[in-house]
Amino acid sequence: MREISDSPSGPWRLWKQGGLILFCLLWIALGLVGHGPWKVEDARTIVAAWEMVEQQDYLVPRLIGEPNFEYGPLVPQLAALTLKAFSPWLPAHDAARLAAGILLLLTLMFTALTGRELGGKTRCWLPMLVLIGCVGMFDRAHMLSPQIGVMVAVAMASYALALMSRLPGAGGILFGTALSVGVFSYNFNVLIVLVLAALILPLAHVRWRNTSFAFAMILALVLAAIACTAWPALLYQRSPEIFSQWYEVNNFLALWHPYKISIVDNASWLARNLLWLTWPAWPLVAWLLWVRARGFHGGLQTPGVVLPGVMTLVLLGYFLLSPEIRTIDSLILLVPFALLAAEEVDSLPRSGSAGLDWFGILTVGLVTLALWFFWWDAYVNGLGSYAAEIFRDADAGYQPSFRLRGASVSLFLTILWIILVRPARQSSRRAILNWAAGMMLIWGLVSTIWMPYLDSRRSYKVVADMLLPYATQGCVASRGVGDAQRALFYYYAHAQTRKDDNAPDICSFLLVQHDDIAPGDEPEFIGYQLLESRHRYGDVSELYSLYSKKTKK
Repeated sequence: MREISDSPSGPWRLWKQGGLILFCLLWIALGLVGHGPWKVEDARTIVAAWEMVEQQDYLVPRLIGEPNFEYGPLVPQLAALTLKAFSPWLPAHDAARLAAGILLLLTLMFTALTGRELGGKTRCWLPMLVLIGCVGMFDRAHMLSPQIGVMVAVAMASYALALMSRLPGAGGILFGTALSVGVFSYNFNVLIVLVLAALILPLAHVRWRNTSFAFAMILALVLAAIACTAWPALLYQRSPEIFSQWYEVNNFLALWHPYKISIVDNASWLARNLLWLTWPAWPLVAWLLWVRARGFHGGLQTPGVVLPGVMTLVLLGYFLLSPEIRTIDSLILLVPFALLAAEEVDSLPRSGSAGLDWFGILTVGLVTLALWFFWWDAYVNGLGSYAAEIFRDADAGYQPSFRLRGASVSLFLTILWIILVRPARQSSRRAILNWAAGMMLIWGLVSTIWMPYLDSRRSYKVVADMLLPYATQGCVASRGVGDAQRALFYYYAHAQTRKDDNAPDICSFLLVQHDDIAPGDEPEFIGYQLLESRHRYGDVSELYSLYSKKTKK
């Protein structure tokens, strides 16, 4: 691909656009298939989708046979549809994870459309490339999770708000859809956050201070109210008891836990993690603030700054007031960050763009060399102890088998990256494209030649196989086992583990998760005898021990 042209009528424009579309599709496709469900959200969402198909019930999301309303049903429902459509050709978990690809495609599309609406045709691709290049998108964006659904809602809402001044009807319908997608992907907190951001916009800029915006907002809220009450109404129609379970989790007091909030801890988490999760967007945002604060290019009072800026501040406020922040939650921040970062890319000084470009080329080149070297060394000699220490792997000696398809894709991506970053006319946009291509290359190597190794270390199948002979002999009580692991044991071994207090009295088996102990050091439990213990390959931090209840003589 050659340098991105600022001219909308350049002779190579169609070829450039086609190349960028293929680039995005390739990035989306990498890593979607070829590995089992990984904890936490990937496992929970895939198993929920699998249970929908197994029970032919697409209304109620379930986890291990029980209704589960921690998140909305939309992402599992979409995954259930892809699972049913593609499972004849793909394993169930791979078929379900194709839904993540659909959601990623929608996120990139609405991010690009927002950039175009706010900055014109020449700024269509920049925010999308910045988003792809963000470190926080590396592997988390390719896992099936409710957070990807929220990311779609944020991107869609951003485009809808940008569109309202020009097409209020379409903008209102789209914003109402975004609110519904956010609620059904996560919970009603997403609706509150997005509506709050929309209500701040008229105070921040004259573009949204008119009757067209008011009409669009009324239309959006009416549509969202209808959509957001439809699913709970269907739940109530199905079963008042199931509706009560949903309401117990999703009422205002349940969603907001003031006694669990620690603004200081949340601010500390954001300060520690946002710098690497949002790289390379945050240096570009810092450049934007430096340029616009001095009054250049319209200052801070331009729609391209106000809209993503307000969205970013509101989302940061939401994180500060959250009971808990997890790394995967940061996905929803990356869309407005990317929109802000793309706003002043063209004004970067040559030294700045060259520095970013050469830093990206050097970093990606060294990481690529390391990944190829360690893979080849493991293939020939087995994973050495020095490499196992770097990878925090407890089992040295892993030796991958040669897989022609994975090696071919990795070699193709490496050659493509070398061609792409060849010496060419320097530009800020080229630096962004090169960085995004570099991140795709690293993820491509990880998701092809290194995927068997990574999957063996993250998969719980070897632990689930321990439960297979006993799953039909009685229920299994669990102690210290997380919901994601219990879901995976149900998926692989059909073992319905229970964690309620009465389970030990009625179950014949007990599964216990021990932390940081070695096989042979398992504690004894009165009335139980140890059957077997296993842990994941290369991981000694979690040891699972299966006990059986002693028969009384």
